[in-house]
Amino acid sequence: MVLLIDALNVSYWCGSPPTLRLPLGLLIGALAAGHDAQLVFDASAPYRLSADADAYRELLRYPSRVTVVASGRSADAVLLREARSGGASIISNDRYRDHRRRYRTLIDDAARLLTGRVQDDRIEVPTLALTVPLPASLQPSLDALHGYIKQGH
Repeated sequence: MVLLIDALNVSYWCGSPPTLRLPLGLLIGALAAGHDAQLVFDASAPYRLSADADAYRELLRYPSRVTVVASGRSADAVLLREARSGGASIISNDRYRDHRRRYRTLIDDAARLLTGRVQDDRIEVPTLALTVPLPASLQPSLDALHGYIKQGH
């Protein structure tokens, strides 16, 4: 399954401040489960994730797994358009109300717009039966991503 992870949305699943551990951990878990997954960031991500700035910059080295939407463009619209055109599913707790008219079929499809949560130090996406340990730090997840990329995933 092709998964587009609304990375900034997921980074807030434990509340504020946002942390890159969540979307990165989810990406690694999705890849390990055999999904073709990609993180999609809003242009504002470097400012909102300033505590994880070094790890964020390192992630940008992997354009096959990380996309940053250009400033002035709506990441929500990009996610929805890419999901619709490519048959992908989106992982996000966003309801995309501003885009409902144009993407109603996708938004209303529980197999295409997947919600998740963090519970007991685990990232969960129930629709996928995906449960991933919440990484204690970023470096092991970055190392795992590097390994996946090196293997051609």
